Amino acid sequence: MDIPRRLIELQRAVEAADNRYRNNAGQNATVALAVWSDATAALVRAVTEYAEEQGVPRREVERAVERAIRPPAPMD
Repeated sequence: MDIPRRLIELQRAVEAADNRYRNNAGQNATVALAVWSDATAALVRAVTEYAEEQGVPRREVERAVERAIRPPAPMD
């Protein structure tokens, strides 16, 4: 499945926001959590919309996005 660049960018934004949240405390953590929440909501909306357009289950699109941003595991 071809994954639009927009979905990959949104997934990376969610991961970056999650990292900022985990590395902050107090007021900064509250702001970071709000950013993470907004990024996650945007990703869910975009994935759902794309899944509907493609006629595939949302979970399938989510897995494809994950595979697209993760490098393949090295084979021994």
